[in-house]
Amino acid sequence: MGRFWRPTVIVVNTIGALVLAMVVALASTALPKPDDSLLLKVREAESLAELERLQAQIQQQMRQQLSLRLTRDVGALGPYFDLAKVASELDQRVTLEATADDHYSRALALASEAIWVRDQSRSRDAVTLKALEEQETLWGEAIAHLRFIPEQSLLWQQAQAKEADYRHIAQLVTIDVDARQSDFLADIAEEAGPADAIRISVCHLSGECRHFQGDIPPASPASLIKLPMAVALMHKVTTENLDLDEAVYIDPHNWTENASGAKIFVDHTYSLREVMVRMIKESNNIATNQLVDYMGWDYINTTLAELGYPGTTVNTKLVGDRTYPTSNRGSGPNTMTTNEVTEMMRQIYTFTHPGDGEILDALVGQYDWDFGYKAVKQLKSERVAWIGEKTGQNSKVIGSTVAVKIDDERYVMTVTVDYSANQQRLRQVIQGVIQHILDDGHFTAPQWQEDEEQKEFTTSRGPA
Repeated sequence: MGRFWRPTVIVVNTIGALVLAMVVALASTALPKPDDSLLLKVREAESLAELERLQAQIQQQMRQQLSLRLTRDVGALGPYFDLAKVASELDQRVTLEATADDHYSRALALASEAIWVRDQSRSRDAVTLKALEEQETLWGEAIAHLRFIPEQSLLWQQAQAKEADYRHIAQLVTIDVDARQSDFLADIAEEAGPADAIRISVCHLSGECRHFQGDIPPASPASLIKLPMAVALMHKVTTENLDLDEAVYIDPHNWTENASGAKIFVDHTYSLREVMVRMIKESNNIATNQLVDYMGWDYINTTLAELGYPGTTVNTKLVGDRTYPTSNRGSGPNTMTTNEVTEMMRQIYTFTHPGDGEILDALVGQYDWDFGYKAVKQLKSERVAWIGEKTGQNSKVIGSTVAVKIDDERYVMTVTVDYSANQQRLRQVIQGVIQHILDDGHFTAPQWQEDEEQKEFTTSRGPA
């Protein structure tokens, strides 16, 4: 047996050497270098189909060169590595475009479904709240899928255009949904009556809102106008890098009657912060009038308009019981809507702008506890807590803009009643709104209205 072992080894080693020699010989022959334009073609491809054709072409080339990878001659494998690099970049592009295509197709399908739901409800002459909510959800899901398409994708511009169209449609549907969901406010206003004299706006801090005549100005803003004044002031302070500890002289020309206990006096100097805080906390008229001079009419109204409150204007200084300021009085009535003031409150309580914390601190320190604060206390519910307020009352209106915590959710609402001094009537409306939320559940903003940077999206309908 020993005589036959050694020759066998010799034969095997000889064959192995021949195979290795052949591989080395083949590898020493330069591999075909990838076409110089191939990478450019990958980067300039205009469709997923074109990318997939290039991918198949490169994969075929790599299969042809598979056996040549056995060589130890790394230099000879340079062209193979170049091809592999192109293949890797191409694979990433194909994956990105395939995913984008799936999201785009899913968005189109959801939009078609939303249109079908709309047409079906119209054909039955039964445009119900349920049908509107289903449309709102479908449009929201379609928008969310479009938002998943990255800027690097070939479909990005198309997705952007579609998203703009879908958002416009979704906004119109949401307006209809909000109107239907706001019906309970009409019932509350009717019960407090007369409904024509009442304005109600209520928003969850997410931005989901309900309103009854919230876009119709009340007979007067009264002291509720002091909240827009604070918003304009903090905009000036933060954009112009002013110091809230700056000294402000209170001009005697701005004297008028204040509520008892007010601490701002003419011919004295106070910090800008104290002037603003006392304007809110103790509803100080003199402080308000001085801030009109400090900012100027044009600045106040231009700023409010630029911030998105065109229905809120400050045109005249405030008057107490009978004494008018003697300088720079202004002309024309001050105006506001409960929708706009409520949105100001929502932004303050979500710290949307620098300086909102200063205003919020003043709202929490409100001295007048007879309106919203008392309304919450009278409910005697551990699920509800008062978290800030600004009140207003004159011969034309009584009103409050108030923030409350219901369970773990926060809401802001503004209620006004024209030509009434009935505090109990105002509290009745505030209590009715809170009780409805307690009984019927919370409301939050639709998915499509959430922050543009929010990219996570889960749908009960499953993945695209």
